[in-house]
Amino acid sequence: MKTKVIEQVEELVKDVTTVEQIAEIERVIAEAKGKILPGRTLGFWEEKTPCWEMFRCPEELKTECPAFKYRSLPCWEIEGTYSKLYNYGAKGDSIDICRGCRVYKRYGHGESIQIKLLGKGFNATPVLEKKVRLRLRGSALT
Repeated sequence: MKTKVIEQVEELVKDVTTVEQIAEIERVIAEAKGKILPGRTLGFWEEKTPCWEMFRCPEELKTECPAFKYRSLPCWEIEGTYSKLYNYGAKGDSIDICRGCRVYKRYGHGESIQIKLLGKGFNATPVLEKKVRLRLRGSALT
């Protein structure tokens, strides 16, 4: 038995014939996902100031960051967050930055840090390219 949503999607895509139309549909779906994610429960961050607010992450970084997307875990338990990539390279699996981070110090209670969510982080290439561009312009992120 088909759900109403599936029937609606099938109706919308029945006349799709070009790659450009498919790309537009994918863009709209991605945009819709971005609007749905913030409405989710804050999970770990319930009753706390989330890391993305403490660091005033720009919207384009925040919505792509796995700490924002997967709120059931604290940021220090997630591979590929922006801070880990920006400071520690291509995979973003180093927890070195977390030990000194004010977010971890506030909410980590000195517990050992262990990455629990793997493979859901930023695509490192654009992040690292942006890092290089910013450094070349003489800018620095904090």
